[in-house]
Amino acid sequence: MLRSTLRLFAVFFPLLFFFSGCIAIGQSFDLAGVILSLAASGSAAIAVAAVDRRERVRAGAKPPSFAGVMRGSYGNPFDVVVRGKVPLAQVTADVIAAGLTARGFKARSVALEATADEAAAKAGLAAAGAEKLLLIDIEKWESDTMIRIGMLYRMTAKVFDKAGNTIAEANVTGAEGGKDVLKGSFMNPYGNAKKAIPKAFREQFERLLNADAIVKALA
Repeated sequence: MLRSTLRLFAVFFPLLFFFSGCIAIGQSFDLAGVILSLAASGSAAIAVAAVDRRERVRAGAKPPSFAGVMRGSYGNPFDVVVRGKVPLAQVTADVIAAGLTARGFKARSVALEATADEAAAKAGLAAAGAEKLLLIDIEKWESDTMIRIGMLYRMTAKVFDKAGNTIAEANVTGAEGGKDVLKGSFMNPYGNAKKAIPKAFREQFERLLNADAIVKALA
């Protein structure tokens, strides 16, 4: 009986390692479906954009849709992207604009080159003709899933008037050296990550946009 059990384990665990590696390949996170709960309310016209400052994206080593990695059973990393391979900067602007619209603002997202510098971003926002301009600077944002999830992020929100003058700024980052450690799942780490990462994305941007300075500047 013991020998049969050992044989079963000898077959089962290599298969588990193999299939967990296969499952980690080709995954994506649905960030477009995130709904923000924002504190600011009003009726002003707001143009929203985000730019991607992540070093590996700007260097061309990762695509603008890069969202992190999922690791196979031996720790080997496989890239994860935003669902639909939408640039992280664009899905960020879209989700924020939708959240502001739900609070009464006439908000619209502005499509920019994902790695545009601030001057180009401000020019693109100003061309929308809105009363206020909201720019999100994504310096860091990626996840690392094995069993638990490491979530590395640092973002800045800047509000400008229509002339391009800065009227408010706030930033948000992870608790431990720029990283949060999210609860994992031994039995279903990848399925857990596909729920936990959009939730973390929502919480991060709610913290950022509900900062007092940003709320007052938008209202």
